[in-house]
Amino acid sequence: MTTLISPALKNYEWGDIIALPDFTGQPRDAKPWAELWFGTHPDGQATVQTGKGVVALSDLVGELSFLVKLIAVAKPLSIQTHPTIAQARAGYERENSRGIDRAAPNRVYRDTNSKPELLCALSEFEMLCGFAPLKQSLALAETNGWFELARHLKMRGLETTVRWALEQGRHKTAANLPKHLRTAGELYANSGGIYVALLMNHVVLQPGQAMFLEPGNVHSYLSGMAVEVMSSSDNVMRAAFTKKHVDLAEFFATASLVENLPDKIVAKSKRHDAGAKILGECEILEYEVGTTFFRVQRIMAVSAVQIQAEHEIELYLCVQGDSGALQQGQACILRKHESLFLAKSSVVFRVF
Repeated sequence: MTTLISPALKNYEWGDIIALPDFTGQPRDAKPWAELWFGTHPDGQATVQTGKGVVALSDLVGELSFLVKLIAVAKPLSIQTHPTIAQARAGYERENSRGIDRAAPNRVYRDTNSKPELLCALSEFEMLCGFAPLKQSLALAETNGWFELARHLKMRGLETTVRWALEQGRHKTAANLPKHLRTAGELYANSGGIYVALLMNHVVLQPGQAMFLEPGNVHSYLSGMAVEVMSSSDNVMRAAFTKKHVDLAEFFATASLVENLPDKIVAKSKRHDAGAKILGECEILEYEVGTTFFRVQRIMAVSAVQIQAEHEIELYLCVQGDSGALQQGQACILRKHESLFLAKSSVVFRVF
């Protein structure tokens, strides 16, 4: 039996008014569709239609350890990071003790989980991820005439320069911004976040490529569509490029302010018997992630394929094709030994 789930829609200002409605076959409503959440997190609970009406997904399967999202980015997201599990637990208890409501806009820790993330591009996807080598950033600053930034890098190094950029407040927006930061420069003129962004790695993913973001990784998404898989958490420490709550103390307490050249992940082939019983012609690719919260595979069915789940709960999200059981943009839950039949050529993400 295939249990279809309806995601929770998030209309954040950086979302795209066209991409997700068209991708899922829903009518456009002129609102920015930023994220569709397929999971059990209380901030965005997916639902299921049953014979007794619509119920929360958690009522059927309990609490999932992972959260799957479809995201569409039309404007830059906040420069942000996520905590380790120890930091999340301590922060959650600290905010509880201060009497900050879990749903309050100024709440930072909304649960006790860390938030490792895997982002898998569905279109060309641009992002900032980690900090570039200091020598590279210094050369770029001097070449483009960002002399104040260059001076701070020379005298104080990377971490202190990031702190100066964010803590000092308003800065004159740097001239000669690279193409990938021009939108951010227009939206957030005079923000120290521009200087921070200039120090970060600009990464462009092609469809099928992915990035794994560990807790502490500083990042910002700039444009594109993707599948995002993470632990079931909504703990975000924001530093710039946002109208949401910014908590620099928590950002600096959790962020990794060191040089870091991120590696793009290309999914590797798996045998048919690697975690599922599959009948039919298909290719299974698995993304290598440094976490035990989830595993992610991409199944490309060439023709009719039957998949039998071998874990207690597995989530399947269709990102291409109409297989009959799942259409593009739809997701379902399988329990152990339940089967999903893909009648036609399609591409499905499998998370467990």
